[in-house]
Amino acid sequence: MNTSKMNEKQFPKFLNGVRLLLVQSQIFGIVTFDYTDKKFQVSRVRCVFSFLAFLFYTSTVSYCVYKTATVTHGPAAIYKTTDILFLVISGTYVGTIWVCAIINNDKLINLLGKLVDFDLKLHINSIPISYDASRRRILLGFLVRYICLTVIIAFYSWYSRVHAKTRILIADWASVFSMVISSVGCHQMTELVLMIKSRFVILNRQINHLISYFRKNNIATVAKKPTRFLALNKICALHHHLTKLVKLFNDTFGVVLLFMFGISFVATVLSLFYGAAELQASKVKWLKLVWSLLACLTYTCDMIYVCHVCYETIEEAKKSGELIHKIETEDHDTRDEMEMFSLQIANEEVEFNAAGFFPINFTLLFSIIGGVTTYMIILIQLSATLSEN
Repeated sequence: MNTSKMNEKQFPKFLNGVRLLLVQSQIFGIVTFDYTDKKFQVSRVRCVFSFLAFLFYTSTVSYCVYKTATVTHGPAAIYKTTDILFLVISGTYVGTIWVCAIINNDKLINLLGKLVDFDLKLHINSIPISYDASRRRILLGFLVRYICLTVIIAFYSWYSRVHAKTRILIADWASVFSMVISSVGCHQMTELVLMIKSRFVILNRQINHLISYFRKNNIATVAKKPTRFLALNKICALHHHLTKLVKLFNDTFGVVLLFMFGISFVATVLSLFYGAAELQASKVKWLKLVWSLLACLTYTCDMIYVCHVCYETIEEAKKSGELIHKIETEDHDTRDEMEMFSLQIANEEVEFNAAGFFPINFTLLFSIIGGVTTYMIILIQLSATLSEN
């Protein structure tokens, strides 16, 4: 059976594993291509849909900014500056998601295609890969996210009905929509990262098989190399294939990630500031406090989760460099392959980053926490000064 026919069988299996993720992304316009049982293909209709969604949303946000800026009385006037700031940032972020979905359409297709190519190479070498785990993980993430979003939106709907005269509702609903599409975008990106991670795990498992086999059989010559497992030079080539996928992921989603961390930072600072201000009031409005904290919940959780999956994936990639040196053999060819593999890992310096501005890991998370704390102190001190005057 030739490679093209094998790929025709492998592609539907991969597609079934990620179908729910693709359908969700297509509904919100952040995937602008279609697919058949054989391939992914560009869709002009979906590109037009994303472009029209971009125009409609940016027009709505612009109107909301205007209405907020012209408020001169009532409780809404107190939050004028922060509301405008968040509307502009959230509007820019959502618009960036749709624009990048259109511009980077071919890159995303290429990324998914290379994942299928990787799986095909595993299949050719009789290495099993299960798509059931990926499908279950996507479904679980789908349920958790929409349950949380439903609770938040239901609470806001009830809260806005009670306090309808105190806010500009269309502006708040625009912010709620940005929360939803941010969650959908984060789900798409994290699942792609986890797909790459799961394939690094498979390669590391193959290296562990080699370690165990060489140790038990005391292999010292080329003629006695194991044939039941993936050869080290093939593992090296597949590892390089995955590291290129990480770089392609950065090219595809780097700008979106940059804006995602920006809006998460602003949303967290503002929500905590509102919460702190409410706690200092003579009479605490607990419902308002709960809403101010819920407003940043999805952004904060997504930010932490993205850092977590990116960090774990890079650690899994680096783990290969540690494992290969545990292979015990006197065979010179195998030792040369180990040295080449180690040199390849050292030179690639793979990392997830936000458009090259900063790496995405727990160090970034700690920096954000420090930044949030600093800005919180500044805002509270400024608020106290304005109150005294």
